[in-house]
Amino acid sequence: MRTSHALTGLALGATLALGGTAVTAQAATGAESRGAALAVSDPGTTYQSGGWCHYSNWGGSFYCDSQLKHKLPNGQWQVFVIGTNKQAYTKWGSGSGTSGWTSLGGQCTQPGNHSIDMAWANGWNFAITCKGTDGRAWYKERFNGGNTGGAPGHWSNWRLNKY
Repeated sequence: MRTSHALTGLALGATLALGGTAVTAQAATGAESRGAALAVSDPGTTYQSGGWCHYSNWGGSFYCDSQLKHKLPNGQWQVFVIGTNKQAYTKWGSGSGTSGWTSLGGQCTQPGNHSIDMAWANGWNFAITCKGTDGRAWYKERFNGGNTGGAPGHWSNWRLNKY
């Protein structure tokens, strides 16, 4: 089953750096936030259509060459893309299906050329990066609980990249 989830117009969050203040992530709205579960745990390949790239199994519309595919410790995939509104988005698989597209907020400039990237990964604790509107690299960390500074599965605000 193939679905198409256009990222256009979802959660119009502020720019990554506005007056030196990083913005927090906002959840996607509409059908995306309902997280209709799909039985497909692999996003598939990317293909280009209508000027945008898409995942063959998970849909979405995003800037080509701005996607990052990350294998989670449980063997499922989590992907990160720069949506058509230049916000960072993520979608992941789990034992119960596939999440909806979720906005991580911010505003990534210069989409393409793998402009969204992984700073580091240590199990369930990892960080993604992108270049903000101020031209500087920013990162957002996913916490796994314990001594990582946040509740399991929660994300930090966007921070200036220290990596």
